[in-house]
Amino acid sequence: MQYFLDRTLTLRRLRAVDTNRSVYSATGTAAGYPASVQEPSADKVQMYGGQIGNLWECYVEEDCPAGEADQVVIAGVVYSVQNIKVMDFGSQHYKRLVITKSGNN
Repeated sequence: MQYFLDRTLTLRRLRAVDTNRSVYSATGTAAGYPASVQEPSADKVQMYGGQIGNLWECYVEEDCPAGEADQVVIAGVVYSVQNIKVMDFGSQHYKRLVITKSGNN
């Protein structure tokens, strides 16, 4: 699977600043995960509310600790994780993240 993971991503998690505020921030172990970002099929775009141009599929190794409430940063662009599915094809295991561009880009 390594041959098509041509980008790296950084994970950001929501962390509490105090009782009233929270902020997304990266931790020291959240950077440098190999990834591949691709446009989804038309069927998948329709399934996720028709977010044409803002919806992407990101493929990462199975041990990447991305969660559905996380954000990923790829090449300076911030995306929100909408869905995660672990794909298992015998000896090939990876995660598919459905991501959308965040509003602040």
